[in-house]
Amino acid sequence: MSPIKQPHTVHTFDQDLEKLDTNILRGFELVERLVRDAVTAITRFDLQLADQVVRRDGEIDKLDMEIEMDVVRILALRAPMAEDLRRVLGALKVSVELERIGDLGKNLAKRVPVLAQHPLPEAIGGLLAMARLVQDQLDRMNSAWADKDPRLAMQVWFGDEAVDALYDSFFRDLLTHMMESPRNISSCTHLLFIAKNLERIGDHITNIAENLYFIDSGCQLEDCRPKGDETFRASVTPASAFTPRSMETGPTDPEVPD
Repeated sequence: MSPIKQPHTVHTFDQDLEKLDTNILRGFELVERLVRDAVTAITRFDLQLADQVVRRDGEIDKLDMEIEMDVVRILALRAPMAEDLRRVLGALKVSVELERIGDLGKNLAKRVPVLAQHPLPEAIGGLLAMARLVQDQLDRMNSAWADKDPRLAMQVWFGDEAVDALYDSFFRDLLTHMMESPRNISSCTHLLFIAKNLERIGDHITNIAENLYFIDSGCQLEDCRPKGDETFRASVTPASAFTPRSMETGPTDPEVPD
């Protein structure tokens, strides 16, 4: 955990930074609830809850805009340097990642009406296991950000490997269901897009972990996470600029129309 810094001579600067942190934590709270409710709506085929999830995404978008405006104001008025600059830019990046998680959570909920018409209960179990892991990752990243704990952030970073493994397993299960009966193809297609959205949420959580590591150390992690049984070695290089890792999102999930 990072040492406690001395307060700035300009007290309002500390207040600005504290407001950024407060809003980021608020963003975590909103997306955690949204993703949780989206998963619940899917497993229960709850159309009313799904509709509520879709509507609540707007609150996350508004918070993202507020954080962006605060960051621009801080950069213009305070001209932060070193760790302060990383903290401000990091908050901006994390806000964007949370907003994207909100969009993906909304997409999850938009699939519920179709699934309710063609349910496939025997396939929901695997999806639920993946959803629980992603929710746990999000909760741990929330704690890591609140405590400014880069070690916990790195645990989350490596935990994304398990999310990828569950996605691959669920993908194979869906193929089996589709081969068993053509009638399953429609439901399995929507479940596949749901699983891909969950996997992408995991990627965004990983990006947040990288941002926290960068804020704390001033160094960036290597591009690729070790796979399989490779030993954890966080290879880092000095960061001369704030350049986040490019995220491989795979096939684009088509937006479900309102």
